[in-house]
Amino acid sequence: MIIRNRQLISKYNGKKGGRPKNDSRVRIEIPDINLVILTPDQYGSLIEKYGYELIRKALLVFEEWLQRGSKYSEKYIGKNHYAHFRSDGWVINAAKAKNS
Repeated sequence: MIIRNRQLISKYNGKKGGRPKNDSRVRIEIPDINLVILTPDQYGSLIEKYGYELIRKALLVFEEWLQRGSKYSEKYIGKNHYAHFRSDGWVINAAKAKNS
């Protein structure tokens, strides 16, 4: 622990001691999914929230987007992707549309 500018900073937290960083080395291995990075806890919470089938489709949608390699998707490769799976986000909406 380090004290900087009267704030307690841990090596496990973000710059200013906020929420913990998600380590991209701790990740789940899913068949056919190579670029999407989620921790086992994050994957479990997504399955609880949306169900296995919808998350599987959402992971495939997001994997295809990352593989296209556009200038927007390139900056997300190699980072944790949990924030992209919001209930009002485009990934979940695209998976629901694919479901219909």
